[in-house]
Amino acid sequence: MRFLEYWIYLLLSISKFFLFSLYAGAEFPFSFLVLNLASIVVLSSWTLLLSSKKRRWILVVLLFLHSTLLVSDLWYYRYFDDLLSIALLSDITQMSDVGGGFLTLIEVKDFLFFADLLIFSLILFALRNRRDTATQKRKRLFAGTGFALGLAFFVIPVAASYINEEKWLVDEPISNIREYYQLGFWGYHGLDFALGAASLLKNDTVTAEEESRIRELNPDTPSTVSESEQPNIIVVQLESFQTSVIGHQVNEQELTPHLNALKEETLFFPSFYHQTHEGRTSDAEFSTLTSLYPLKSGSVYTQYANNEFDALPELLKKAGYDTAAMHAFEKDFWNRDDFYQNIGFDHFFSQADFPDNQKIGMALNDEDFLTTSIELAEQLKEPYFAFMVALSSHTPYEIPEELEQLDLTGYEDPLLKGYYETIHYVDGAVGVMIEKLKEKDMWDDSLIVFYGDHDSGLTQPGSEMAQELGAETEVELFELDRQVPLFIKEPNMEKGSTVDSSGGQIDIAPTILDIVDIKPPYMLGQPLLDDDSNLTIFRDGAFRYEEFYFEPNLILPVGSGTCYEIASGEKVEANQCRSHIKKATERLRISDLIIQKNALQEISNSKK
Repeated sequence: MRFLEYWIYLLLSISKFFLFSLYAGAEFPFSFLVLNLASIVVLSSWTLLLSSKKRRWILVVLLFLHSTLLVSDLWYYRYFDDLLSIALLSDITQMSDVGGGFLTLIEVKDFLFFADLLIFSLILFALRNRRDTATQKRKRLFAGTGFALGLAFFVIPVAASYINEEKWLVDEPISNIREYYQLGFWGYHGLDFALGAASLLKNDTVTAEEESRIRELNPDTPSTVSESEQPNIIVVQLESFQTSVIGHQVNEQELTPHLNALKEETLFFPSFYHQTHEGRTSDAEFSTLTSLYPLKSGSVYTQYANNEFDALPELLKKAGYDTAAMHAFEKDFWNRDDFYQNIGFDHFFSQADFPDNQKIGMALNDEDFLTTSIELAEQLKEPYFAFMVALSSHTPYEIPEELEQLDLTGYEDPLLKGYYETIHYVDGAVGVMIEKLKEKDMWDDSLIVFYGDHDSGLTQPGSEMAQELGAETEVELFELDRQVPLFIKEPNMEKGSTVDSSGGQIDIAPTILDIVDIKPPYMLGQPLLDDDSNLTIFRDGAFRYEEFYFEPNLILPVGSGTCYEIASGEKVEANQCRSHIKKATERLRISDLIIQKNALQEISNSKK
C-alpha cells in the first residue's frame, strides 16, 4: 500500500479525538468524526509531496503537536468545561499563583495521548527499509485529491450553515463548545486564532443597530439617587463556597455552624447561582459589581479593564459613598488594581495593607483578613461601600494541620477532605467577623451581603461529593455545581427568612441599589426582592427561570436543548422553556457587545 505511514498517521490522529471525547465525557457523533478527519487531511496532505524519510519525521512532529494541544484542552476543559482560546494569552501571567489547583487536573491516563508517538515510531522503524515507489506525479495527485476532498467535507457543512443562517455562524457566538462541534478541533482553533488576530485590526465602533439593541433590552434611564440617609454597605465574597455545604453535616459535625445560624438574621437565598465561566473568581466579582455576564473566553479583568461599565462602586460613589475593595493578595493579581480604579473604587487595600500573619493557601488567613478589613472600613468616610474578597478556601484546599478540626473518617478524596476543612475554617472566620461587627456597632444599621463566588471543582458526576449528596440527575448535578449561598442583611433587620425565588450574581448589584433606592442606568440583572421572576442565564446559554431549567445541546444549532422541571428533575415539553431561549442568547450577546466594544462609553460620547 502506498503511503502506508500516512494512513496510519490518520488513524492515530482520529483516535486522539475519540480519546479526548471519552475522557471529557463528551459526545462523538459520526458527523464530528468526518469533520475532524477532513481537517486533518487538509492540514497534512502536503506531506505526501515529500520524500518518505522527510514525511515520516514531519508526521511524528505533527502527532506530538496534536497531542500537546489536545491534552492541554482536556486539562482546561476539566476545570472550566470549555476549550483553550487565543484570548487566554492575557491570563497566562495569573496562572503561576494558582498552579497548585491546576496540577490536580492531571491524571496518569492522560499520557496515553502520547502513546501513539511510541507506536508510530516502532511502525516507522519496521518500515525503515520500505522503498518509496510513488512518482512525483502520483504524489501530487494523491496530495491534491486528499486536500480537495478534505476541504470539501469541511467547507460544505459550514457553507450550508451559513446559507441557512444558523445562529452559531452568522450571529455573535456565545459558546466555544458549539463552535468546536460545528467546526471540529482544528477548525475551532483555526477560527479562534484568526479572530484573535483580526481583533487587533477590527473597528470597535458601535453601530446604530447595536446601540438600539442595548437600549431596547435595557432602556437608558438616568441614574437617580435617594436623598434619605444611606447605610454603610459591606459585601463579602467567599471563595469556592457552594450552597451544598450550608446545613450539611459530615460524621454528625456541622460544616458551617455560623452561616447556618446567620439564616436566622438575614435573607437567605437557597436558589441562587454563580454565573462564572473561565475567569472564575474574577468573573464572580465582575458580574457582581457590573451586572454583566462573563466573556466566553478569558476574563474581563485582563482584557477590558479600562472600559466603561456603570458599575456598582461608581454609582455608589456618585451617591456620596466612600468606596473600597479589600483583597489580601498582590495588588496587580488578575489586574485588579487597574480594574478596581476604573470602576469607581476610591481605595484598594491589598497584601501590603494587611498583617504578615499566618497564611492559608495563597494568602493571609481569612480570620485575620476579615477582621483587618473591618478596621480598614472603620477608617472610611460614611456612608461607605466595602467589598471584601476572601481566599482561604481556594483550591487545592490546603490548611495547616493544627487548624484541622473535622473528623473525616470514611472520606477518601484528599481534595474533598481539604475542601471541607477549609470551608469549616472560613465559616469560623465569618463568625468572628460578625461578632466584631456587632461589638463595634457596625452590624445593625448596615447593609451586609455574603455570597459564594463559584463551585469547588469537585462536583463532577460520580465524584465523591456527588455520591455523598446523592446528585445523579441532570437537575441535581446542575444545582450541586451552580448553587452558591447568598445572605443579605438589610439595615435594621429584625428577623431573617428564606427567599425561594431564584437569581444569580448578576442580580446582586441591582438588589443592593434597589435597597438603597438608587436607580442604575444600565444593568442586565434584576433586583431579587421585587415581584418579578428573574431569568438566570449561564455563559453556554443554559438558564433557570421559575421552576424550569434549560440545558442547551451545543452539538446542534442554537435553540436546541432539553427543558427540565426543577422540582421533579424530569424532562418536560420544550415549550416550557422555548420562550426564554432567544432572550437568554440575546442578553449574552448584549453583554458581550457592551464589554468588547466599550458600548456604554460610545453611547455616552454620542450624547455629548
